[in-house]
Amino acid sequence: MILNHLGDPTTLVISAIVMIFALMFHNVFQTWVAARLGDVRPRLAGFGQFEPQRQLEPIGVLLLFLLGFGWPKMVPIESRNYRGRGRQEALAWYSGPLAYLIVAFACVLIGSIFLATGSPALYRSFLIAASFAVLHAVINLFPVFPLDGAMAALALGNPQVRRLIEQIRQFGILGFLVVFLVLSFTGVLGALQNLFLVIFQSIVRLIPGL
Repeated sequence: MILNHLGDPTTLVISAIVMIFALMFHNVFQTWVAARLGDVRPRLAGFGQFEPQRQLEPIGVLLLFLLGFGWPKMVPIESRNYRGRGRQEALAWYSGPLAYLIVAFACVLIGSIFLATGSPALYRSFLIAASFAVLHAVINLFPVFPLDGAMAALALGNPQVRRLIEQIRQFGILGFLVVFLVLSFTGVLGALQNLFLVIFQSIVRLIPGL
C-alpha cells in the first residue's frame, strides 16, 4: 500500500502523484479508444479530460492508499455503439489495463534516467510507483466486477464467465476485496508484477545511455 512508505516521503509523494494521474489517465485513454471505435458517449460525458472531480471515485482513491489498489469512476461505455459481437467493446475495456502499463513503463523510463544521472533514490521511488501501476493493470485483467476485465468478459459473452462474474458481483465490494486478497497472498499478483517490471527494465536498457 502507498501508506507503507510514510517513512520515505519522496516515494510516498511520487507514488501518490503517479497513481492519481494513472487513475485519470486510465479513463482518458479508455475514452479515446472508445471514440476511435465509434463510441463517443464517454467523451460527451466529460471523461476525456483530466478533471479529478469527474474522474476520481472517493472510495477507490481511499483504497488506493490503504490497500495499494484503487479505481476511478467507471467510463460509461455504451454496448450498442459497438459491432463485432462485443469484441470491439471488449477492446475498449481492455484499453484500461493498457493505460496503466503505459504509465508503468513511463515510470521505469523516468527512473532509469534519474539512475543514469546519479540519483538511485529517485530511481527506486519511480520503480515503486511503476509497481503500483503494473498492479492496477494486472488486477484489471481478471473478470471480477467492477474491473475492466469483468466488463470485457461480459461484452465477449462467454456464458460460464458471465455466470462467475454475476456470482461474485452479488457480494459487491466485499467480493472484489476477497478476490484481491487471495490473489495477493497466493503470490499471483506479485509474480505478474515482477514479470512486467523485468520486461520494461529490459526494454529500457536497450536505450543508449540507460
